[in-house]
Amino acid sequence: MSSNAGEKAKTDAPKASFRTVPVQQRSIWESWAVLPARTRLFVSLGITAFALGGVLVSDQLEKTIPPPEKERLAEGATKDVPPP
Repeated sequence: MSSNAGEKAKTDAPKASFRTVPVQQRSIWESWAVLPARTRLFVSLGITAFALGGVLVSDQLEKTIPPPEKERLAEGATKDVPPP
């Protein structure tokens, strides 16, 4: 009896439904979830590295080519406060 109960529990386990959906009908999230974990990790690290590179390049460009005087904020001012 106990062996039947164990077998039934194994067969009743829900399957990941997004793996059975045809590729043309998958959402972006379902397509992402189907990728192997290592591939998702590498894609995520690549996007993060690209974004970090963009931030670093942007900072260097701002130091090299400063914005015009009229676009700079006054000392201590915030963007929400209009100039006097």
